[in-house]
Amino acid sequence: MNSYFDQQWDQQLAGRPVALAAFTRLSPAAQERIVGYVQSCDDTWEANRRIRLMLQRLEDGTAAPPEG
Repeated sequence: MNSYFDQQWDQQLAGRPVALAAFTRLSPAAQERIVGYVQSCDDTWEANRRIRLMLQRLEDGTAAPPEG
């Protein structure tokens, strides 16, 4: 993921305290899976969609990225 996506992930995660707390409670492997899911595309629109999706899933208590 380029620095733009890193910055977006960090900023948006920091702005969502429930998602941030859920993310920090995850194991390093689970955190890597989430970041890997966000990083696995190079399209700005898709990366932003994935960031929003993962933040919502973290807030809802679903810590895993979607399969597929």
